[in-house]
Amino acid sequence: MISYDLQEIQERAFFCEMITYISEYIEGLRTESDMRCVYIECAPQHEQEVLEKLGQLKEMVTKQMTGKETQLAVKTLEDYTDREPICRDDVFQQLLDMGAIYTLSDASYAYSDIFLRVYHYFDRKIEAFGYETFGALGIEEHTVPVLYSVAGYDAGGYFETFPHHIMFESVLKNDISVLNSFSEKGTEDGEIFREMKLPDNVLRTAACAPLYPYMQDKTVESGTTKVFLVSGRCFRNEGNNVRKLARLKEFYMKEYVFIGAAEKMTEHIQTAHALWNEWISVFGLNAKIETANDSFFANNYKKLKLFQLLGQSKQEFKLLIPSDDDYISCSSANFHRTHFTKRYRIYDGSKEKLANSACFAFGVDRLTYALLSQKGLDPAKWDAQTREEIEKYVKL
Repeated sequence: MISYDLQEIQERAFFCEMITYISEYIEGLRTESDMRCVYIECAPQHEQEVLEKLGQLKEMVTKQMTGKETQLAVKTLEDYTDREPICRDDVFQQLLDMGAIYTLSDASYAYSDIFLRVYHYFDRKIEAFGYETFGALGIEEHTVPVLYSVAGYDAGGYFETFPHHIMFESVLKNDISVLNSFSEKGTEDGEIFREMKLPDNVLRTAACAPLYPYMQDKTVESGTTKVFLVSGRCFRNEGNNVRKLARLKEFYMKEYVFIGAAEKMTEHIQTAHALWNEWISVFGLNAKIETANDSFFANNYKKLKLFQLLGQSKQEFKLLIPSDDDYISCSSANFHRTHFTKRYRIYDGSKEKLANSACFAFGVDRLTYALLSQKGLDPAKWDAQTREEIEKYVKL
């Protein structure tokens, strides 16, 4: 167990999040609650290499974190953290025990029972809210596949900003000897994995990614907004950062994506906030809305973090998990400005003016987990308002 002092490091939470990606030999890690030290587990023969990698990460982060501008802090925009949830139990373990969730692979779960019913509620509620709120603008629905070409992801700039999250899809080589060996030996010695084809695809990390190439070289009519509702399963390599149902490698996202004039993007995001406020009010949630920044890779972190925080271009809807005394981001509003429209040549009114884009994204797994964590697993013990709201969309 390596004990690593964090006291000289700015952005300690970010540093700890990146640790899992620095070496394949890291088997586990734990951070002290006061963020003064992190404990990293690895085999003794790999200790020196892990320490060297930690030094590289420290140097990378230190170069990024110089200057007064790095003191820019997250802002709490709305605070409802004084509300007392009716449940403080570890519902994750209870869900496992009752079979409402079960694992088939690391950090990927199957759902049934109460979890699946509440999951369906959020899926349907998000859709219904969108049509009630933005239906007059005309909503174009898309369900997107998991696979996305490597070339397409490269063109979108995702490898620059999120290389640590990328998961690739691959197959065995089309070779009769390789396939025959696989049919006889399976994966018993691991050698078969040396016969994998170079991947053509990645597993998509965000639901909205396919929309921008879909809109490539198109022009949004002046004074109008293109509105999309896009849904799909997403995949991210989280390494040792996986936390129960709060952070998964496979999860389901729904997003409203807006493309048009900049002032309309701000207006639509503010309008969409009404859904967060509705949930806070109806469910009596312990929650907060904060400015935020994405989990960018270390060599891009400073520039992109400042861009998001200075312009408040990313805001998160965070809910308390009482048993862990931790807040998790369950939804986000993101104003991309021309980040995607410039890459894909998407215009507003004419070819002389780039459009802006924004998205309002929901992690359905996290929303479900957070609500059940605050309410418990027995609907009979919930308040009447919560039951009535959910039963508008699903049968409990």
